[in-house]
Amino acid sequence: MAALMRARASPAAFRVLAAASRTYGTSLPVPTPPPGTEMVFHSRNQQPKYSLSNPKWFSIFFACNIGAYLGHYFYLKALMPANPPNPPRDPDEPRPEKHMHSVDDD
Repeated sequence: MAALMRARASPAAFRVLAAASRTYGTSLPVPTPPPGTEMVFHSRNQQPKYSLSNPKWFSIFFACNIGAYLGHYFYLKALMPANPPNPPRDPDEPRPEKHMHSVDDD
């Protein structure tokens, strides 16, 4: 936290701190390309099996989400049976003499 406060004081120190926070050190030897080549590993080593562009991937993703939501509401509205309403209560129904949950002391 103190390093950030000091970095705000001078913009040059902030750039050094930002650059240092993004570097990851390693004790392993870093491969270097042979002279005259542009890349260490070219993409012909292993072709990706399936590769979708961003628009295709997001269109499939949103289509799946919309389908899941629409299927859920279709089931709730069209397929799920609705409970029938409760019958009206009879005010003249005879009351029980003894409560059904009371302990029997016979």
